[in-house]
Amino acid sequence: MLPQDSVGIVNTSSDALFDMGARPRSVESPREASLSQRYDRRAFLRRASAIGLAAPAMSILGCRLEKREREDEENGFDGFSITRPVLLPWTDDVVRIAAPLSEPPLAYVSRSLLRVYVSLDARLEIAAMLAAHISVSTGLWRIPLPGDDLAIPVDAGDALREFEETHLGQWDPTMTPDVGDFRVRRGERERVRVDFDCVPMANREGFFSAGPWDIAQCRGRGQALCREDFGEVGTGSLYGRRALGTCSEPEGAVGYVTWASRDNL
Repeated sequence: MLPQDSVGIVNTSSDALFDMGARPRSVESPREASLSQRYDRRAFLRRASAIGLAAPAMSILGCRLEKREREDEENGFDGFSITRPVLLPWTDDVVRIAAPLSEPPLAYVSRSLLRVYVSLDARLEIAAMLAAHISVSTGLWRIPLPGDDLAIPVDAGDALREFEETHLGQWDPTMTPDVGDFRVRRGERERVRVDFDCVPMANREGFFSAGPWDIAQCRGRGQALCREDFGEVGTGSLYGRRALGTCSEPEGAVGYVTWASRDNL
């Protein structure tokens, strides 16, 4: 049902590909690193805001999350809730729930492009988190899939597990994710309740409902690395009409895809 399936960056450096075997990494001074980080974040926000992915969307979404959170506390739920999401078309029977970021991730892995876009500041930390082997001769990352036996090395040339390293500055934050893509950011995993009713979508007729069901996302404060995968998270309903806030004329079930942490809370 799903096609082969986060938000990024900024620095349009000409160093697109890093040939790990051909040249050593340059070492930035603390001042240079600080300036680079500030530039990257400003450029990311400027670029993402232009397409409605960053600060403006987050401020609106944040208010809705906070309001619903207070209501859910009375019902014994202590996490965030998605009640008025931005919905995007995906396929005829699958809808994407937007999950914008206010700052770039540290890494983004594209399954379709077979690339790992990574921040040099966290490169080794991310490689350890993913149990990745970086080839000395080719610079390719060999990343095990979830469920793989980590005691068994990934073979060279494995089409599902081998990725070309690319500087994070070359990643396009407007790129549509594919199922199986994942991103790494800092923060703690938090439970998020998906529960919305009769929400419209731009450029598509009908009204959409889902939930309540829970997912995990890297919304919590903290410096720990946290991975979010893009994929199917649940199912809901499509309706043909809405009157006085109530949906009518059901037209069938739809699936939903978004970013979620697959690790247990």
